[in-house]
Amino acid sequence: MSVLYIVLLVTAGVAGAGLRGSPAPGAAQRPPIATMAAFVLVAVPSLLQLTLAPALFEALRRDRAAIGDGQLWRLVTSFVVQDSGWPGTIFNLLSLAVLGTLAEQLWGRARWVVLALTVQVLGDLWGLVVQPVGAGTSLVIFGSAASLAVAALLLETGPRSRLPATVSLLVALVLLVLGDIHGGAALLGAVVGALLAVNRRRRRLNGSL
Repeated sequence: MSVLYIVLLVTAGVAGAGLRGSPAPGAAQRPPIATMAAFVLVAVPSLLQLTLAPALFEALRRDRAAIGDGQLWRLVTSFVVQDSGWPGTIFNLLSLAVLGTLAEQLWGRARWVVLALTVQVLGDLWGLVVQPVGAGTSLVIFGSAASLAVAALLLETGPRSRLPATVSLLVALVLLVLGDIHGGAALLGAVVGALLAVNRRRRRLNGSL
């Protein structure tokens, strides 16, 4: 699975880098404030969980039994702790910094936050089916990646972006068929990304009339 994860994220990142010519109005000139805030929001509790406060993991993770008892906040708080130790935490933070920045520059700050929250909550609901207990930032990362891949196919880009985007989405489909939680997150990100891309094309078309 790790190989599939890396292929999906790397190819989506390559596709997203090719989209820098089509950012949200003014977004390319603004610092990725939302991504930086998310990075800090994840880094602090994750580092505490791995060092001084390991109980944070159980308190904030996705847990089907606890959520069924009404602890719905876990659908969001599972974003800020990690279930894969130091290697996974470092990988997730680096991936969030890169892919979150690309997605925020493409969609704009507010839309990226909406995308991230949608993928996190609905992805965790999918996780209750395929992985009832767990945590991590990867849902938002995979959702952001898939949104970049879809945008590379729907917006005006060259073949250098379309090919890696296609590969990324095919890998996402494989993960979904395998019942992997990241496949569900990628599907959600692709759907939101498609809606945002279609809306952008419509606005451009209306502006040219």
